[in-house]
Amino acid sequence: MNNYTIDGSKLYSFIVSGARNLIVNEHGLNKINVFPVADGDTGTNLALTMKTILKKAQKDDHTNTTMSSIAKAAIENAYGNSGMIFAQYLNGLAIEIGSRTQLTQEEFVLATQNAVKYAYEAVSSPKEGTILTVMKEWSSDLKNHVSEEFETLLERSIENAKKTVDNTKFKLKVLMDNNVVDAGAKGFLYFIEGIYQYVKTGILDESHFKAATMEEHVEIIPNTDIGELRYCSQFLVQTEKDKEYFTKLMTPFGDSLVVSKRDEYVQIHIHAKQPEKVMATLVREGIVISSKVDDMQLQANLLHRRKSPIVIVTDSIADFPQEFAEREQITVIPLNLIVDSTVYLDKVTMTPEYFYKHLDDYRMNPTSAQPTQEHLERYLTGLIEQAESVIGIFVSSKMSGTFNNIVRNVNSLNVTKKISLIDSKVNSAAQGLVVMEAAKLRNQGLSHDEIVEKLEVIIKNTHIYVSVKDLKYMIRGGRVSKVQGIILSKLDLKPVISIDETGKGTIFAKTLSQKKAVKQILKKVSNDMREKGIMTYSLVYSDDIAHLNDFKKECKEIIGKDPAYIEAISPIVGLNAGKGAFAIAYIKDSQS
Repeated sequence: MNNYTIDGSKLYSFIVSGARNLIVNEHGLNKINVFPVADGDTGTNLALTMKTILKKAQKDDHTNTTMSSIAKAAIENAYGNSGMIFAQYLNGLAIEIGSRTQLTQEEFVLATQNAVKYAYEAVSSPKEGTILTVMKEWSSDLKNHVSEEFETLLERSIENAKKTVDNTKFKLKVLMDNNVVDAGAKGFLYFIEGIYQYVKTGILDESHFKAATMEEHVEIIPNTDIGELRYCSQFLVQTEKDKEYFTKLMTPFGDSLVVSKRDEYVQIHIHAKQPEKVMATLVREGIVISSKVDDMQLQANLLHRRKSPIVIVTDSIADFPQEFAEREQITVIPLNLIVDSTVYLDKVTMTPEYFYKHLDDYRMNPTSAQPTQEHLERYLTGLIEQAESVIGIFVSSKMSGTFNNIVRNVNSLNVTKKISLIDSKVNSAAQGLVVMEAAKLRNQGLSHDEIVEKLEVIIKNTHIYVSVKDLKYMIRGGRVSKVQGIILSKLDLKPVISIDETGKGTIFAKTLSQKKAVKQILKKVSNDMREKGIMTYSLVYSDDIAHLNDFKKECKEIIGKDPAYIEAISPIVGLNAGKGAFAIAYIKDSQS
């Protein structure tokens, strides 16, 4: 037997080296990702999981303290199916290490083997030919040759792990059909290769890690019909209930279910049809700390059936039909909506229907918040990787920090592709119309620069006018000052809200009734129609579409055509507009 021992510092170096070797191979893994769905993000999910571990885990001289810190960071910040399984494996390592302050070689090998069962138990329907298989075979090989020198032991085990990864293409039909190995399995191989690299060289410098040369594959054209369970959803819940309880609770909502538990935190991954229903169920079971939802159908289409080399992205404040977003492959970054201390994803885990139904029942005033830097990086990294160029159209920077936040995030990525980030200087339906026009210009075959140039003119001619029925929502949300709100309320004035040319919200008119407010809006629409003409328009409402009945008829009479669309106002805008609100947005004809 040898005398190789592992303390907390050395174990931390193992994880760092493995993580960095996986991270540099992110894009290669995305290219071969076809299981469980061909959404092309396994590499990104694993890389982000590793990045968060590197950022949040703490090194200690004792192995138990170090591994506990790593497991906590992994469980609470895992991304995607493979990331969740990987996190549970690391959690298993922490459990198996227990209270040991250092490990012998034999104890380390035994811990790696026993950790596998935790990864398997986290998955509701484990499949062979995946990351699970490589974890199992690698640890078994370590055990079978545990008496060898540690460096020799790792080298041997990795050679066998490579064979196991190569064999995954024969374990699952979708891998065989596309002649690729499983991306998650390959990711784990990169991780253990990183550990071996450190043991062999003792080097942790990031410049030492280089992406592996990917095999040339025939173009992968997988089945991109994701089906009804199109939303890859994750939820971190603080709760006293156990893993088995949540596995049973979540099973009816979808498939690809992975549930992990550490301390009082449960992390849930599921492919669901209606993530908002999953969220509504979980908020009754504990405190939902965070959530992540990806549209796998959109991801698959952008990767394998991209409509155009130019990809358009916006935020959830833009109001337009879901059918349009799907047809034109528009990526929508959801903003955060905080309701009774729980963070929801605007339009995703908090839908307009549910929001307005319960708006007056909430204990605390709903507020908005920016997506986290990690969430933005996840959205933008995948988007930029898949596109040849990107045009982003975002809510007015004078009304939200979203635009500036995204600019900072994109700049930090140091990308070489052409990216144009546009301040729309509007919101809601007006922002939606600008996005719609961008898609039309793209479909006409205009270049990236031509689209951006025309959008500058379109934005100058885009307007929105909102009729607010009850000022209390705007007052408590801070959109109207308390002094101004008190004056308007005492006089029982109903304002018409608009946005000026700089993108700042403004009161367009103050009237004694909502009926008179509507007349002011229609007068403005009529004047603009007569002077410039109106190219297109849309209507939006908060809680009840019936509020639009008469307004819709009058708008059609003035403009001479139906609206491009009618949509509910997004919850994150509705928290200020409130119940009974409705609006018209339109683009004046710049050719007149």
